Amino acid sequence: MKSADDKVILKHSSARLQKIRKKHPERYEHMKKKGKTTVRISRSTLPSGNELALVTDLPDTIAAEELAGLYYQRWEIEKKYHTLKNKMKFESVTEKSSVYVYQDFWAQVLVYNMVQDIRNSADEEAASSGRKNGNKYPMHMNENIAIGLFKEAILKILLEQEEKKRIQKLNELQAEMERYVVPKRERPSKERRKNISNKYKNNQKSSF
Repeated sequence: MKSADDKVILKHSSARLQKIRKKHPERYEHMKKKGKTTVRISRSTLPSGNELALVTDLPDTIAAEELAGLYYQRWEIEKKYHTLKNKMKFESVTEKSSVYVYQDFWAQVLVYNMVQDIRNSADEEAASSGRKNGNKYPMHMNENIAIGLFKEAILKILLEQEEKKRIQKLNELQAEMERYVVPKRERPSKERRKNISNKYKNNQKSSF
């Protein structure tokens, strides 16, 4: 690269194509015939001092600062995938048949949307309380605990025959979620130190 934001030609060498040769033979032949791919690489420095390198096919008309902003918006989507896969066990299906896979897929999406709907209401209450208490950072729900509480309460709520009692139990669930709040910080200014000796992390426990 001649600058921090430049176009780079990636040649489709045999070594680079080796990994897809057996699993994706059609893609392998296509890329071998194509010979190369031109990409744009934008490099910048994070507040922590680490380097961020973004690879994209977006044109030069989009500034490097805009690319970084788009990246962090995309990262929010990736965090949701992380919740589905690792906290709600999205990939743990009950059967191999396609009908059961689809059934589990849509059931998990429904549960996820229900959790987020309650969390959104709870987050508004937590943020409001945080402002009144003069907290430095806006407050929001602990997602892991919120999912665990939802798992324990949702069946009782759905099986309740009386509408008033269902609403009451739903409000009680939201109130319970609001007890577990954490500060919502923006991008960390310093690199976090990880304790690799701690194999079982508290914030990575299964919640669903």
